[in-house]
Amino acid sequence: MRVTKAHVEFFQAWMIETRSGATALNKHKGLQQFFKWLVEDAEDIDRSPMDRVKQPKPQKKLIAVIRDDDTKKVLGTCKGKDFVQLRDEAIIRLYYNTGGRLSEVGNLSLDDLNQDTDSVHYHGKGNKDRRVRYGPKSARAISRYLRARAKHKGVELPDCGSPIEASVR
Repeated sequence: MRVTKAHVEFFQAWMIETRSGATALNKHKGLQQFFKWLVEDAEDIDRSPMDRVKQPKPQKKLIAVIRDDDTKKVLGTCKGKDFVQLRDEAIIRLYYNTGGRLSEVGNLSLDDLNQDTDSVHYHGKGNKDRRVRYGPKSARAISRYLRARAKHKGVELPDCGSPIEASVR
């Protein structure tokens, strides 16, 4: 059985429906190169089924925003002065206040925090770095966490790659 234009279009539609437009576009480009190779180098086929197949256009998806009431409930679980509670509040406030990605906040080190400018240096997806300011509540939470961290046993251990070096024990 030969791959046809209809097969490719069906695959693209399935990719957009089950994955994302960006992933579908990525697969489209990969298939283009593969079929180009089959035509030009391998000489296995005379014509690419990708001819006249339009690239999928990735659509931007709006991400649902957590409501303030729900954020208050999550932050309510961090009330207290224990090290873990202070750490968790600082992490949650950074997520909430800066819009950081899970991987960005998860890979923070102390050097990424700048308390003078109330900002954080994120190392983002695709090696894209950015600096984001955070608000006074986040600044206060980070400051409380860092004071507790300074007194915590194991503070001299090297960064273990967890949120704001959260694995200090």
